[in-house]
Amino acid sequence: MKNVKKALEGIMNIEIWTCGALILIMVILMCSEIVMRYVFNNSIIWVQEFAIGEFIWIVALCGNVALMLRSHVTVKTFSQFLSEKGQQRFRLIATVFIFLALIYMLLNLPSSIAIQNKTRTSALPLNIGKGFYYSVPLFLSAIIMMITQIYYFYYQIRELLGKPVAEDYPLVWRNKEIAS
Repeated sequence: MKNVKKALEGIMNIEIWTCGALILIMVILMCSEIVMRYVFNNSIIWVQEFAIGEFIWIVALCGNVALMLRSHVTVKTFSQFLSEKGQQRFRLIATVFIFLALIYMLLNLPSSIAIQNKTRTSALPLNIGKGFYYSVPLFLSAIIMMITQIYYFYYQIRELLGKPVAEDYPLVWRNKEIAS
């Protein structure tokens, strides 16, 4: 499992840097669009559609990172009253529920892509179906989230069964460039 952890943390590092680059590109493009529109009275036609695609990628990738780091918003109103064993079971049920929701989403994605592909990108230099343009990030995100859920499920089962669990199993982001 150490190799899986290393791979997931490597993927997370790529996702974080990719999101940072996408945000930077989006800000530069949007500022350029504002200057072009209001100073030169000539819009860049593809910027809005491109920014939408970037935003979808940012949300998908950052959603993965949040799941990997277990930093999604949680409401502990109910689980705080459970015993430690009860909390472990509750986390396990949540992990299984998320995994099943991801499977459901992946099973329904092809029909969603087919509906979206009835229209194509209009302003981008590439004329591709909107289903692929909007759904590829969702597909990749769901696959990585499923792998992450399997990783955490393995350790949650071990913990519930009382078997030894490495303390460093949670995924962490270590920015090696900044840390050194």
